[in-house]
Amino acid sequence: MATYIISDIHGDMDMFKKILEEICFKSGEDFLIVNGDVLDRGENGVEILFMVKEMTEKGDALMLKGDHELMAQMYMEGALTESQWIKSFGESTIGGIKKLEKEKQDEMLEFIKELALFTEVDIPKYGKTIITHTGLKSGNLIEKPDGSIDVENSIAAAVENDEHGFLNSADIHYWGHERLDKLDRFVICGHVPSYQLGPEYTGRIFRCKRYMDIDAGAGYRDRGGKLACYSVDEDKEYYV
Repeated sequence: MATYIISDIHGDMDMFKKILEEICFKSGEDFLIVNGDVLDRGENGVEILFMVKEMTEKGDALMLKGDHELMAQMYMEGALTESQWIKSFGESTIGGIKKLEKEKQDEMLEFIKELALFTEVDIPKYGKTIITHTGLKSGNLIEKPDGSIDVENSIAAAVENDEHGFLNSADIHYWGHERLDKLDRFVICGHVPSYQLGPEYTGRIFRCKRYMDIDAGAGYRDRGGKLACYSVDEDKEYYV
């Protein structure tokens, strides 16, 4: 079984299908971790979400919650208005939700509510690795007696304190090596398109010693972004 990680598809069904073709994904043999933000910006977020949901039911995938899934949850629960969500590029998803029958809306909401915030994978190159949409949040870091940062419990603390704040945090990208070196596990995140970390990373996965950002900017193709997929077993990057 080959394991792949993808993030921030942002409603682009054509690119999602192309990346699955690029990696020769085989149902029943391979496994895909979808690291949040399948919704918004592009036109097909709702369709992609239901496609990933079907993959999870087959045992082919695991989806984690991103900030755009949380916004969908808040909207469907009445905690976020249309105008508020539209400011965060939710117009296409709102339209997709409205086209669904009530039963399918309820199904979508329950799926989103049950999404995990992180998972752990043992990666040959990096060892025990935490995969989460946004990384970590300053102010909610839990230190172990040896001074290292407990990544898993830091995420749990941040979510308990403020799930919305956690899923919108970009803090990990602004930490120096001194703090990053304290992380007790390697981290793979998305959320921040890599071009924002430096023009040399446009359309590419960003890697450093203690974490990796696999949002190569599929939602920002006008700025050179691409949809990226990371192969856990091969330590290989795929792009469309």
